[in-house]
Amino acid sequence: MNARRPRGLFAALTASLALTQIAVPRSGSAASSTNALVCTLSPSRQFVAYANDRLLPSALCAYAEQVKREWLWLLDASGQWRDPILIVVRPREPSLAQAPAVSLETFQTDEHLKYQVDCLTPLDEPALLTTVVEALCAEWANRDQPTVRGRGYVTPRMPLWLVQGIAASIQGRGDLLLAVARRSVVAGRPQGAGDLLRIKLLPSDPAERGLVQANAWMFTESLLALPNGARKLQRFLTELGAQKVASNAFWAVYHGDFPRDIALEKWWSLQQVSRTSVVVAENLSARETAQRLDEILPTELDLTNSRPGVPGEREVPITQLWRYDEQPWLLDVLTMKLDRLGELRGRAHPLYRRAIDDYVDALSWLMRKSTVRFRRAVRRAEAERLAAEERSSAIAAYIDQAERVYAPEEFSSVFAGSFRTLDQFQKLENERHSPISDYLDKFDRE
Repeated sequence: MNARRPRGLFAALTASLALTQIAVPRSGSAASSTNALVCTLSPSRQFVAYANDRLLPSALCAYAEQVKREWLWLLDASGQWRDPILIVVRPREPSLAQAPAVSLETFQTDEHLKYQVDCLTPLDEPALLTTVVEALCAEWANRDQPTVRGRGYVTPRMPLWLVQGIAASIQGRGDLLLAVARRSVVAGRPQGAGDLLRIKLLPSDPAERGLVQANAWMFTESLLALPNGARKLQRFLTELGAQKVASNAFWAVYHGDFPRDIALEKWWSLQQVSRTSVVVAENLSARETAQRLDEILPTELDLTNSRPGVPGEREVPITQLWRYDEQPWLLDVLTMKLDRLGELRGRAHPLYRRAIDDYVDALSWLMRKSTVRFRRAVRRAEAERLAAEERSSAIAAYIDQAERVYAPEEFSSVFAGSFRTLDQFQKLENERHSPISDYLDKFDRE
């Protein structure tokens, strides 16, 4: 992905929206009727804002256009659209005391759809941002689907993880969400990918809600970081409009990246570890990474009463682990190794990361009882590790040679010491040749 764009304009629009809404009356009046609502059309003509205030519709249109620009940038998409999005702001009447601050409805008008974002004052800016993102996702998903007059169109439900993830990326809450996700990983209770994909509503508990939002943001950012990630997310929305079910659309697009559920979980666990690790501050050296691999890859097998059938005490290299694929203890061993390799992947030296990924792939195949693919993957991992060790040795040798040629401080210090010694001898010799020393030398010669 490209680096995040400057957010100064978006922050300014948010502040302007918060100031503008103060002018909206909060009680019923003649100005609060539908006929008195002021209407403003956005520059792209996709957004139409209604409010009983002279300035608020313009601020809403500017805000929605900026959200759309950020949304298009994330998905690497152009600004085409088919159906309009309306934003209607009304005062919160006593009868609407329990109504949500922001909600989205979809209407069918002849051969088109209309998305209406209903807002109650005072405006909830985070909820408005999330709902505009949801409307943009829905418009993309449905724009290529035919709508027929007189026949109801079934609109798919936008997945919560996608809407929350994109909204968090646009809002720029990365540091806060990363801290929440990190606490979950460190506590040993990370949320699985399958659980995240199945969530329909945000939890009412603030802590659980924050964890879902953090994982949704990290999951969406991870999908965008895949090869052609933005284009795949576009295809996912298009498939969602056609198939109506988010899970079917997801696997239709990402089956090549994750052939099975376990592959998705493995990738997601690695993303959680790597993205919540302080890689720059805690990066291991090449030698330290190799030492950690030497500790993780071999398997110590002991003959114990609690684990019958285990051979006598010996060390089995990872290349021979496939011989024990029928043993009941192998699943625990593989799970432990995958966890340790995932933790190492977040801190490993860059030269060894591809080898670690191949080891993880090999162990995943062995966990699925595919010994042939395990042996093939582990050979690839061993070759990658050998190449990493050779590159590390070559880099170290080159740096040593460069230090000897271009930074000979040790030789200069030796020469400086020799010169100091010669100066001391010369000084002693000069002090020795005095009239008294010459007189005494006569007696020494006799």
